Amino acid sequence: MPIPRRTFYFLRHGQTDWNVEGRFQGHSDVALNAQGLAQAHAAAVVLAACPVDLIVASPLIRALKTAAIVAEAIGKPLRIDSELKERHFGDFEGLIVDEVKRKLGLQPHERLLRHLPANAEQWPETGARCVRVFGRWLDAHPDGAILFVSHSGLIDALHELVFGTRIQPKHVPYRWAARPDGWSCEPLA
Repeated sequence: MPIPRRTFYFLRHGQTDWNVEGRFQGHSDVALNAQGLAQAHAAAVVLAACPVDLIVASPLIRALKTAAIVAEAIGKPLRIDSELKERHFGDFEGLIVDEVKRKLGLQPHERLLRHLPANAEQWPETGARCVRVFGRWLDAHPDGAILFVSHSGLIDALHELVFGTRIQPKHVPYRWAARPDGWSCEPLA
């Protein structure tokens, strides 16, 4: 199912202590830190000027708390979808990314795609999942602007599928818009 060509918004959850430490978070339920809470409130201010009708969030606490802060600030309904969870990193969950790369003989800038444990969600699966979940919600709400609050793995996978390049998403809202020649993706803050 392709993604319907309509404008939607994406917000990566606010910062956690594990983000600061450079750990694989995956499905680990790590709370926002003080900076993450501030980022969620700042995103709410930006999103108040956007025509968001519905917020759909990952059930993981870092994304759900971010979404709840935005939903309360802009007065929009919040739904939860487990397919918006971050990638599962299997045996790497909780480990420090750079230490894992060092042990595998990789440089910090090199990707781990061919080195993930067998019990991790593989990159093609992440791409297929993000297309499926975004497409399902956008199809179900053809007249409304949706804000998805999720994780860097999903926006990174979507960006690579659409633009052929990865993105290092910040903790700010992004507007995805269909154009005659393709898509645009721009940070709003």
